[in-house]
Amino acid sequence: MFANDFKVEVVVNYGKPSEPLAFPLPKNVKLTFLTPKKPDEISMKSLITGFKWHRIPKEIIRRMNIKKTKNQVFKNYFTSLNTDYLITDRADYNRLIFKYYHGHAIKIATDHNYHQNNPKYINELISSLQGFDYLVVVTKELEDFYKAKIKPTKCLTIPNALVTIPTKKSPLNSPNLLAIGRLYPEKDFSTLIDTMKIIHDQNPDVHLTIIGDGPEYKALKSKIASQNLQKAITLTGFIPQPQISDYYYQSSLFVMTSITEAFGLVLIEAMSHGVPCVAFSRASGARNLITKDTGVLINHSTPETLAGSILDLLSHPDKLKQYQININSTINQYSLSEVKKLWQKILQ
Repeated sequence: MFANDFKVEVVVNYGKPSEPLAFPLPKNVKLTFLTPKKPDEISMKSLITGFKWHRIPKEIIRRMNIKKTKNQVFKNYFTSLNTDYLITDRADYNRLIFKYYHGHAIKIATDHNYHQNNPKYINELISSLQGFDYLVVVTKELEDFYKAKIKPTKCLTIPNALVTIPTKKSPLNSPNLLAIGRLYPEKDFSTLIDTMKIIHDQNPDVHLTIIGDGPEYKALKSKIASQNLQKAITLTGFIPQPQISDYYYQSSLFVMTSITEAFGLVLIEAMSHGVPCVAFSRASGARNLITKDTGVLINHSTPETLAGSILDLLSHPDKLKQYQININSTINQYSLSEVKKLWQKILQ
């Protein structure tokens, strides 16, 4: 958004230049990795439930060493940093910057998660804002929740932006469904597979593509096989962002089953390609982005209700076309130029 207006540097905790990026960066954006190797994700709960008691002391020591390394690389980098603005995306980074950065930059924290009324999460975010000028959240619902709790830090709503809004739209003439997201429990792709079992029994022509990677990949692939849905569901793994457009154009519906979602960038990406969305209303992001004129929100988060809505929509192409028309008249509010205006109010 600001690559042509500022010298922009993206600082990443873990990773290295050879790894693929989900989103391509402009060539004039500097990319800095603080630590080359990402630590393995080992769940303490899995060690306990798996009776692997002997590994717990070693895991505690490993985590302490990771934290020590993280603190050191942050200290080395931020102690001597010279910048005008600092924008963060996690509470633990807020704390590290407060601790190690002593310059005069405008400090802007962002939070793209819905708190789920979790006191621990809420308190950790609020307490991390010491010394920060702004907290930017993605919905008015979140702004209303936090603004009185974080003074003197100011809370503002700025939605995520679409890099481009395609002029080409999906023809909405196929029985193809699309879902995109990290393969984590909170995305609840397991329920989506159960939904597809119901749909497939009634209409075997319907096909679902799930794009994304994560720790649940093997379990989801196994579940698809156990329900004999290998021909009905394609699990692609990671696909770079520029290549995903073709999947949108081949789809008539985008489906989201997330338990929690503060914004849901994939929802507006789908809409920008003219694809209507159906989602569970339990996800805040879905509630804030999908209206009765642009898609369907389902209050009962069950495979049966989701399957019923999907089958109904696929059998009424006139509904999908009307949703697409309504989407086209509202999607520009998420364009890069419109969202940039909101950021400029902070950065002027």
